[in-house]
Amino acid sequence: MKTLTFQQTSPRGFSLVEMLVTVAVVGILSGIALTNMGGIFGKSKDVIADNVMATLNKATRKFSHSQWELSFSEIATSAGDELYVLRTLQWKGPDTSEINLHGPFMRVDWNPFGSSDSNDHRLKWTGSSWKVLRKGTAGTGLRVDFAGTDLGTPYVHPNDFTPVGSK
Repeated sequence: MKTLTFQQTSPRGFSLVEMLVTVAVVGILSGIALTNMGGIFGKSKDVIADNVMATLNKATRKFSHSQWELSFSEIATSAGDELYVLRTLQWKGPDTSEINLHGPFMRVDWNPFGSSDSNDHRLKWTGSSWKVLRKGTAGTGLRVDFAGTDLGTPYVHPNDFTPVGSK
């Protein structure tokens, strides 16, 4: 009769040196990846601000083709001119004929605030078009809110509203 004997071997794991090397390599790779990712978030805000500016400029062109030339002097120290032009783009003209589009040319539930904080991306009215004031640039304009808290209740124009440059 033969007896079977089992030889016990201890399980093999990482040695302390192997563990330290692995942690060091993972740490270095994470540091490189996070450094590169930081630039992505800043650039995405630039892209969003550029898209909002392009939307405003497109709405301005549509308004100018449909109504009259949208020209209004900029006021450097206030965002009042930007808000007035925006409200004009959100306005629906009284003419209901289908021959000519009478607005609104911009979404009516966008209610941005003015800002002169250089930590914000802002949209500046130049007198005939919109431009972006990026973070770190001085100036006043409509604040680009990346969280979307400036969207919500539709703006209701008062009955005596006079759009920019109206006839």
